[in-house]
Amino acid sequence: MQTSPTADALRVPIRRPVAALLLLAIGLVTIEVALWWIATRTPSDIVLGLSQKIFYFHVGSAFAMLLGLSAASIMSLVDLLRPDDRADALARSFLEVGVVFSLCLLTSGPLWARKAWGMYWTWEPRLTLSLLVTLLAISVIALRSMSGDSHTGRRVGAAMAVMAAPASYLIHVAVKWWGGNHPQVIQGGGIQSADMRIAFWLAVVGLLTFASVLVVTRYRDIRLQQRAQALRLTLSAHQLRQRRA
Repeated sequence: MQTSPTADALRVPIRRPVAALLLLAIGLVTIEVALWWIATRTPSDIVLGLSQKIFYFHVGSAFAMLLGLSAASIMSLVDLLRPDDRADALARSFLEVGVVFSLCLLTSGPLWARKAWGMYWTWEPRLTLSLLVTLLAISVIALRSMSGDSHTGRRVGAAMAVMAAPASYLIHVAVKWWGGNHPQVIQGGGIQSADMRIAFWLAVVGLLTFASVLVVTRYRDIRLQQRAQALRLTLSAHQLRQRRA
């Protein structure tokens, strides 16, 4: 039998965030090692110079964005098919963290492009799709914020968020399908030396670990908000019964 959202939220455990703290420590160490390796071991590009090293964190941000938005899409679909506060909390957490890293992506990319292409932005397929997906995710967050605890707002927001996964896939295949100037770092052989590969994967692991910390922390925050709302509803119902008695 499916439990009500209120009854489910009342059972939210309040524990110390041990997992988040452990992930945070791992992420800090990994990022520090990645920064040291990038600064001391990786070569600078002959044409781009030091600005080439932006890609170590630019690509990691892209991974975190695509994974976050895709996970948000899947959990939103789950919440649409069978409403559940935990699925909703996970969907919101993944979506918000995905937006954080999409903004990192859209900031670091133009800094590299200015040196490589002579301009901060071109309307090539991958860049345009990344911007559109980011705006979609921001619109869902704004809708949920304005609708509050509205059931309709939750359903509409989840339906919009479901589109994030196919859109993220289009971002991944945009260069292959429609061309453009965006370099293919992994498939295109952009990582030439062993030191560059080590730095690249250290940065990716560090950023994904930080993304996990943000998701865990935000999920905990939303679940506690749901618990507080459930307690308020329970108290209001109890007070109403007392007044009627």
